[in-house]
Amino acid sequence: MVIGASIAGVLAARSLTRHYDRVTLVDRDELPHGPAARGGVPQGRHTHGLLVRGLQVIESLFPGVTDELVAEGAVLGDMLADGRWNFPAGRLASGRSGLRMLGVSRPLLEHHLRRRLLADSRIRVAEGTSVLDLAFAADGARVVGVRVAGCSGGRAELLAADLVVDASGRNARTPEWLQRRGYDAPEEEVVRCDKHYATRQFRVRKPDRMVVRAVNATATKPRSGVMVRNEDDRWTVSLTSTAGDRPPRELDGFVRFARSLASPDVAAALRGLEPLDDGLFYRFPASRRRRYERLAEFPEGLVVTGDALCSFDPVYGQGMTVAALEAEELGRCLDAGRHDLARRFHKRAAVHIDTPWMIAVGAGPRPMAAYIDRLLAAAVHDPELAAAFLRVSHLVDPPQQLLRLPVVLRVAKVSVGLGRGRHDLEKRLAQRVQKGLPVDAA
Repeated sequence: MVIGASIAGVLAARSLTRHYDRVTLVDRDELPHGPAARGGVPQGRHTHGLLVRGLQVIESLFPGVTDELVAEGAVLGDMLADGRWNFPAGRLASGRSGLRMLGVSRPLLEHHLRRRLLADSRIRVAEGTSVLDLAFAADGARVVGVRVAGCSGGRAELLAADLVVDASGRNARTPEWLQRRGYDAPEEEVVRCDKHYATRQFRVRKPDRMVVRAVNATATKPRSGVMVRNEDDRWTVSLTSTAGDRPPRELDGFVRFARSLASPDVAAALRGLEPLDDGLFYRFPASRRRRYERLAEFPEGLVVTGDALCSFDPVYGQGMTVAALEAEELGRCLDAGRHDLARRFHKRAAVHIDTPWMIAVGAGPRPMAAYIDRLLAAAVHDPELAAAFLRVSHLVDPPQQLLRLPVVLRVAKVSVGLGRGRHDLEKRLAQRVQKGLPVDAA
C-alpha cells in the first residue's frame, strides 16, 4: 500500500512490484487522465529540474522512458553544452559534459510514469480517497494497513496491507499516527528559507539548443531565476526571492525582476518568447528533514519516503531525484528480505539525503564551502572543472570527487595561472589533500 500517487509514490510502487503480488496507491485527488496540474501537487506547474542522477535511476526503473518522453515533446540535451549556469563568479565554461539532461514539465513526467506503472496488472489505484490513520496489529508492533474514507464522504474502511509506504508529501501525518500508538515522533530538522516563487509559461519563437538557463543568487543580489525547456516548445520560467521580496506575476514586473538578477541570461532570453499565461505564485517556508533513522523503536510494516521523509528547498531541484534514489534503495532492501525493513531502509535513505541536504541548507564545513567557491571561479574558465562540479551537484558523483588531487591541482592551475607562486600553491594543496586536511587553509 502506497499513500500518495505522485512521483515518489509511483517510483516506490514500481520497486514494490518486484516483491509483491499487488500494489495499491491511495490518493486524495481524482487523478487527471492527461498531463495536467492537480491540487495535490501545488508546486506542479512551477519549474522542475530532474537531476542527471534522477533521470538515470528513473530510466532503470522504467526502461525506455527517456525516449518515450522525448517522443512526447520533452527535450534532451547535454548538461553543460546545452545549459547556461550562472554563479557568483560568472557563467560556467561551455563544453561537453557527457551528462544527459531532460527538459520536461512536472505534469507530463508524472502522468507518463503513472501511465507506465498502471500498465502493470498488479497495480491498483484508490482515487479520491483520504487516509485517516494507520491500522496496527493488536500488539501495536506492526502496521497491517490503513483506514480510509472517500473524500466526498462515506464510511471509513480498512485496507489491509503487508507493507505501507508513506509517500504522501511534506504534510504527512505519520508522526501524529505513530504518537497515537505510543511511538516517538521522529526528530525534525527545520531550516527556514522563506522562498517566494513566481512562474510563467512562454512559447519559443526562435528555437535554439538551450535546455536550461539558471542564474544563482549572490550576496549583493539575493534573487535567482531558472528557465527549463519543456514539451511543446515551451519554457517554464521561475523567479525566486526571499523574505518580503516577492517576485511579481504580471508580465512587465516579471521581466523587470528578471533584469535585476546577477546575470542578464534569463532576462535576455525572455525577449524572444511569447507569454502563454498570467503566471502563478508559490511560497516555500522551510526545508524539513524527519530523522526516522534515529528512532529506537518503529513498527514493522511501514516505511516513509519522498517529501514525507525530507522536503527540500525547490530551488535546488533535488526532490524528484532523491525520491528516485529512495525507491531504488527500497528495492535493494527488499532484495535482502523483509525483516527489520524500516530500520534498514531509513538508514540507507539517510545516506542518499545527506549530500543534497547539505547543498540545500548550506550545512557543509566552512573550508569545503570556501574551496567550492574557488572551484566555481576556476570552472568559469575550465569546462572540465565545470563538468566535475555538475556531476556532484547532480548527484552523479560524491562531493569527495572534487577533492581528488587532479581536481585540486587543476583548480590551483586555473586560479593562479602561469604566474609566480603556482607551483608552491599546487604543492601546498597536494600535501593537504594527501593528509586529509582542509584545502582552504592552503
